[in-house]
Amino acid sequence: MASNRHPLPTQFSISRRAFLRLGLGALAGGLYTTKIEPGWIEVTRPYIHLAHLPAALRGFKIAQLSDLHAGPYVDAAEIRHSVAIANSLGADLMVLTGDFVSRSASFSKACAQELAALRAPYGLYAVLGNHDIWTDPDEIAGNLSDAGIVVLRDARQAIQIGTAQLWLLGIEDTGFLSHSFKAFRSRWLDKAAKLAELLLGIPPQESRILLVHNPDFTEMLFTEMLPAGRIDLALCGHTHGGQVRLPIIGPPFLPSCMGQKFAGGLVYGPHTPVYVNRGIGVISPPVRFNCRPEITLIELERG
Repeated sequence: MASNRHPLPTQFSISRRAFLRLGLGALAGGLYTTKIEPGWIEVTRPYIHLAHLPAALRGFKIAQLSDLHAGPYVDAAEIRHSVAIANSLGADLMVLTGDFVSRSASFSKACAQELAALRAPYGLYAVLGNHDIWTDPDEIAGNLSDAGIVVLRDARQAIQIGTAQLWLLGIEDTGFLSHSFKAFRSRWLDKAAKLAELLLGIPPQESRILLVHNPDFTEMLFTEMLPAGRIDLALCGHTHGGQVRLPIIGPPFLPSCMGQKFAGGLVYGPHTPVYVNRGIGVISPPVRFNCRPEITLIELERG
């Protein structure tokens, strides 16, 4: 007896294969963006030329880590991996530019225990970011201090390097974010005034590096706020590079008042160079695409 069954149309078979390819592609893409790229740390090695750099600081190396975000998406093992990479770079000084935790300050204890293994002959220095301020900044700063990291909470530190002094100026985040620069500026005015105070009395021939989590802060400097000083370099984090960078258009979202200006890397503003580190950790959604986590090894040059 002849079968009543008919072979499936060729068009359906092609569609089914296409569906499977799409499914596998989506699965592979999901694994890459959530499991592979977030842990694939890139070491960037910019040479940054500073006009006022003394001879004793030429070739001085600063390792920068930022946005570790210990918490639901970043565990101690990932921070330990970052520490091992940073220690392998032979940096003279290490700086950490904020957002040590996500959601709870309780994650800072394990984070600090891993960061205690960092080594640099001229020390470890940090500032707090907005996620730290949103939880318990005193607890986080205390755990970092116990780990041997100097936390600059609207404070400065002079570091003697040979015959020269390098000044670190640390401004703590306010926790206020906005896509309106006018609103942002109004909530950060006290910090600009504090920075002006920190600059007082620093000899003009000595280099000054600003540590501040949010790079938007650098846009409000060097007007009437800082009549008595200058900044030679600002080191920041916060934007994560957007975490996702699409071809041609770049990151579809960036937590900044300045569009994509501070998406990452070295930005030469009208008054100071700003280096924006893409960070180690992630926040929700916990993905990275075309935007690897970063540890920066900066080498200072005169020019």
